[in-house]
Amino acid sequence: MEPNYIIEEGQFLEFVVMILEGTVRMYKISASGREITLYRIHSGECCPLMTSSVLGETEYEATACVETTGLVLMVPSAIFRAWTDRYPKFRQFIFKSFAKRIVLLSSLLDSINFKSIRGRISEFLIQLSEQTGNSDTLYITHDSMSVELGTAREVISRTLKGLEKEEIIKLSRGKITIANRETLESYIE
Repeated sequence: MEPNYIIEEGQFLEFVVMILEGTVRMYKISASGREITLYRIHSGECCPLMTSSVLGETEYEATACVETTGLVLMVPSAIFRAWTDRYPKFRQFIFKSFAKRIVLLSSLLDSINFKSIRGRISEFLIQLSEQTGNSDTLYITHDSMSVELGTAREVISRTLKGLEKEEIIKLSRGKITIANRETLESYIE
């Protein structure tokens, strides 16, 4: 699948996409148009929202967007349901996928409801740094962060400017540099 290919919320799916290579971002869009990333599906995984939609024969409850070019296995819904009934190891793989994503979604809800925006941004920046080999230079926009964290761009910008004023980070167009990792980590709740 090519980047930016989208499966939209509300569709009745005729297949389940199993990611062999690549990355797909799963997200929700609010009535006002704001997005929040729920999670990402990587190589060797499938989307539990997609599998539950197919197994329950209900509308798809999220939007999926291909982020990196990849290879997928598209399993027709009827065959997917038959495999789930017939093959215990396949069913176990599907249920493990559900369990893993339920924990991630629970963590996301906990973060949104109980952590400060400063703490959420600090945690996000440290995690992004770890994903890029502990680099202190991160290439991300305020808009992208707002989508990832499910909050308004203005809130992200205001909080980042506060961190910059405290000399914890340095901001430039499309780039954030961590200047004081220890202090940034101390804000993680």
